[in-house]
Amino acid sequence: PDMYPGNCWAFRGSQGYLVVKLAMKIYPTAFTVEHIPKTLSPNGNISSAPRNFSVYGLDDEYQEGGTLLGQYVYDQEGEPLQMFPVMV
Repeated sequence: PDMYPGNCWAFRGSQGYLVVKLAMKIYPTAFTVEHIPKTLSPNGNISSAPRNFSVYGLDDEYQEGGTLLGQYVYDQEGEPLQMFPVMV
């Protein structure tokens, strides 16, 4: 709901998974990722921001694998809100 440090989906360690279940099947054209800017970070760095990430389309939350929709890199020097087009 806001851009304050700590109000996020934090992952423990350097890897994590997030599953978002939607009410109906969609065909996405892009994804956005938002992280606080360095100026709002208490220590001036955003090393916790995602870097390399992949997005998969699943038929259900228990499916292993899925359809790779793209592999992306979040630019920590870029804008806080970044959009990534579907690559497949």
